[in-house]
Amino acid sequence: MSVDDYARWLSRVTLAVAIIMIGWGLSVVLGQPVTAWFTASATIWMALLLISAFWQLRGSFTAIAALALATAVVSRLFSILRLNPPASIEGLNPQELDLQVATGPGVPGFELLGWVLGFLVLVHFVLRAASVEAPADSREAARNVAALTFIRIYVGLMFVPHFGSHILGGPYQFNIYTLYFASLGLHMPAMQVVLAGVIELITAIGLTLGLFTRPVALLGSVYLLMSMLWGGHFQIGYVWALPDGGYEFGVFWAVMIAVFAVLGGGPLSVDNAIRQSDFQSRWPRLRAARLLFL
Repeated sequence: MSVDDYARWLSRVTLAVAIIMIGWGLSVVLGQPVTAWFTASATIWMALLLISAFWQLRGSFTAIAALALATAVVSRLFSILRLNPPASIEGLNPQELDLQVATGPGVPGFELLGWVLGFLVLVHFVLRAASVEAPADSREAARNVAALTFIRIYVGLMFVPHFGSHILGGPYQFNIYTLYFASLGLHMPAMQVVLAGVIELITAIGLTLGLFTRPVALLGSVYLLMSMLWGGHFQIGYVWALPDGGYEFGVFWAVMIAVFAVLGGGPLSVDNAIRQSDFQSRWPRLRAARLLFL
């Protein structure tokens, strides 16, 4: 069997596992006492998971990236779901509040299924990258493109656990983060949670798909630096392992993301697909925007 044959076989297995995840998620949504907020979030992302699972059968890198994003979000939502939240969260310190949404209990076994599906998506990406035909003198360039694409997708997926809790998880998670932001001395903490979640969602989608990559990467990088500032991490020190965390982690990811504010999405991105289409020729006034954003 050729690499293409293995990739096609794996894409069918990936679709089957994605359908199992969706079926499991629907059984939870329909059979357990979840909130309307969580139901709406989970249903939308399970629909996107189904669409991207069928789309990836065509072997598109954008489809594989979309499937990785949808897999991460659905897995995260059901992995942190609390069907029986505590009656009160008053009096908890910031660290205790953060732990309430950073961990489960979630649906037992759902996180493991998410890792399985995520691994299949990763292997599919590797096989598709290996199957790209290129002359011998350009194979190194093709590997570099695939590597940068993988890094871009990975840093985009890094935002999933955050916006998943901030704006998709439901009122329990939202209220916890509102109290957490208030404990940091931020004004209008509920609005700050919404703003943070929206920025994280936009950054995750933009980086993962390579859509408006440069401005999205700039937005995400500045957001992380501001988060380190408002969270008091610069005052704590550099090393992340310090009590309450230094600024090492946030600055590292801010720099990683800033790379794509310079490089853009690369050849395997939605930006490049738009650039190569005839859309820009039909709308000459958008050429300046293309140079700036794509």
